[in-house]
Amino acid sequence: MMTWRAHAIVLLLCLSILTGSSQAAKDDAIVVGKTFMAGSTNATLDSTAWSLVSHGIAEKLFTVDEMGEIVPQVASSVQKVSDQVWDVMLKDGYKFSDGTPVTADLVAKALTEMNTLNPSAQSSLGSDLKAEAIDDLTVRIESTQPTHIMDSVLAEWAFPIYYVDDTGFEPTFVFTGPYAVENFVEDDHIDLVPNVHYPGADERQEITLKKFQDGDALAAALELGQVDVAFHLPVDTLADLRKKDDVGIKSFEVGYHYMVFYNLCKNNMADVRVREAIDKAISRNALSQALQGGKGTRSLFPQGTPYFSESLGLGADEDKTGAEELLDEAGWKVSPSGKRTNAQGEELKVKLVAYPHRPGLVIMQPVIQDTLEGLGITVEKVLTGDDWSETQEIIDEGDFDMLMWAQHTLPAGDPGWFLNAFFRGDGGKNMGCFNSTTVQEILDELSTVEDHGARVNATANAQAAILQEVPVSNLVTPAWHIGLSKRMKDYVPWGSDYYVIRADMPITPNQPESKAEAEEPEGTADEPGSN
Repeated sequence: MMTWRAHAIVLLLCLSILTGSSQAAKDDAIVVGKTFMAGSTNATLDSTAWSLVSHGIAEKLFTVDEMGEIVPQVASSVQKVSDQVWDVMLKDGYKFSDGTPVTADLVAKALTEMNTLNPSAQSSLGSDLKAEAIDDLTVRIESTQPTHIMDSVLAEWAFPIYYVDDTGFEPTFVFTGPYAVENFVEDDHIDLVPNVHYPGADERQEITLKKFQDGDALAAALELGQVDVAFHLPVDTLADLRKKDDVGIKSFEVGYHYMVFYNLCKNNMADVRVREAIDKAISRNALSQALQGGKGTRSLFPQGTPYFSESLGLGADEDKTGAEELLDEAGWKVSPSGKRTNAQGEELKVKLVAYPHRPGLVIMQPVIQDTLEGLGITVEKVLTGDDWSETQEIIDEGDFDMLMWAQHTLPAGDPGWFLNAFFRGDGGKNMGCFNSTTVQEILDELSTVEDHGARVNATANAQAAILQEVPVSNLVTPAWHIGLSKRMKDYVPWGSDYYVIRADMPITPNQPESKAEAEEPEGTADEPGSN
């Protein structure tokens, strides 16, 4: 019997013969395969700005380098004027990909527009940001929330620099990244060309970013030699891929965490004892074993960063007995049928939702289902489709009890954005109706703390307060795996998937003599929390 991937390989071969691949006109283009792609170039929509930065199209005023340090990108420096007022100085001579100079007026307009239209741009600075040009290269920013780390805030993905060219048939978003969009085919591929106004443009090669339905389809394309960079691969595809002489695999621990958010608007999730019981029952070790890598942890921040909570640790694992006692206390008793029911005879049911764009979530979902069913909980397992709008609709309608999620918790090197976005009552990423006065007061205090040691302590207090109320169960800091063709053997992943296509994309014109030269030992890791 043919495996799923064997079917995928046959299907890809047939499609290539019948239609020609989308890269046929660009024989020398580097093909980067991913399971996600920006839905458009409109940076203000949802998390499109994050995708555009990951694709090498957009940049920010500041960014995070491979060492996890905040460094200037479009800006040259930032200076504090008062608690809520900062001046940002721009690099002289910087240009958008169409040659338009980057000016303070255009930057101020982009910052203001993002803050107005995208809730994720409100998490760290508030919802009424004011940005204005002081001179051609200086932008003054006034926020409604204080911050001591404006460079880190402006390194968040929610603040891309762009302008809208409305001189053509339809408005066009124009960015400053090392690559510009030549051709955009929604839900299929993007043809990227070097931005001729970006330093080193002559040394770059054209890129085709190709979207794949899931990790298995991506692995099949890599096996057929249709992809140069496969980002990233399911663990169960690695053994076969390692047998291919022209394929290299690099594995690295990322700054992402796999977690589950609870929907507190649902009656069955409103009781903290139910949420705590589920959290106690889940075996982080079992999840890590299913993933064949990563580290189980309840800490919201990775080990190896100052914000890792030692008390939550890597060793704390499941406590089924404690979970059963909590469910009993909450009034959910085991009936003769083996199901948990309340005094009215209603079953405790959970709708467990995951999305396929992170292969690890798909692997963990049945493990968690088995755990819940072992407690007598009835589980409806939902795996959404390739189109992100299906998942977004579930989130928007609150049509879940438990939502499996992958999130980089230190995207700009500081915990502020993640904590504010996900755990403020009005946070742009608060998906589960969590609203705690205690947590909000701690987050308000955190936003004013400047000393690093004091900030670490304040973050620990915030994390403890959040986890006491159990709006989320953090599960695993995963390891990811990417596949490389011989000519891309020198590609080094870092920053998780925040910076997949970069200005330093390497090309190796001469193929290595053996597979060993193309493959890096498993375990090569980026810095956890490096962006």
